[in-house]
Amino acid sequence: MTEGKKIVLKLGGSILTKKDTDDFPTEIQRIKDEGDEYIRYYVIRKVGNELKEALEQDNIELILVNGAGPFGHFLVKHGNPDEEVRESVRHLNNRLVSELKKIGLKVVPIAPSKSCEFTGGEFDISYLWELTGTLLEEGKILSTYGDVLDGGKVMSGDDLVVMLAKEWKADKIITATDVDGVFTKDPKINEDAEFIGCLGSDSNGNVEYATNDIDVTGGMAAKVEKLKSAAKQGIECRIINGLKRGNIKAALLGDESVGTLITS
Repeated sequence: MTEGKKIVLKLGGSILTKKDTDDFPTEIQRIKDEGDEYIRYYVIRKVGNELKEALEQDNIELILVNGAGPFGHFLVKHGNPDEEVRESVRHLNNRLVSELKKIGLKVVPIAPSKSCEFTGGEFDISYLWELTGTLLEEGKILSTYGDVLDGGKVMSGDDLVVMLAKEWKADKIITATDVDGVFTKDPKINEDAEFIGCLGSDSNGNVEYATNDIDVTGGMAAKVEKLKSAAKQGIECRIINGLKRGNIKAALLGDESVGTLITS
């Protein structure tokens, strides 16, 4: 079998969860008991079916990274201990993986807090990548996520996407959010926000907004800046609306009309 298109797909917390909430539980047992109320299972099932269809139609190798939504951002803002944040984001990933397995996808979860380090001022994903390589050789899909490493360092899903794509020499990064791509302002609250169809890696892009007040990883502007570093290495990067039916499948299969393209 020839090598497939190597794609890293980020499933944002904004599509998988009810991210814009101010009443998320902060006790771990309550999160486990009540957390399902904040997970958009219908979106996970939609995404899973699109992934399955795309994988059946084209030769694609896939790595999945999911955002944390309130399962991470809310607890970090609230000041919960690191281990509680880790348990919370792991709980969300477990729910995601469970649903994708029901659809028939061969997904294996790996926690960054168990496989990555922050040392010398930099993230070290060497052990995570070693495990990932084995999974890919076995025809499986890595599922990893934003997490808190030893020492309290937050490793966002956006960090992981770029580092894994560079290590893999991926063909493409797709970031699925709850908006149609990159805009000059947050389109959810600004009617005069202008859509940006293509951003060069050297462009300022006039992207200034964060997704919401509880996002501790910088919102859209931070996503764009991180993706630019991947684009400079020749990796095609695209930000799309993952809530719109068919978008994820289309982007995986190479539809260039979906979302915002970030180029070198």
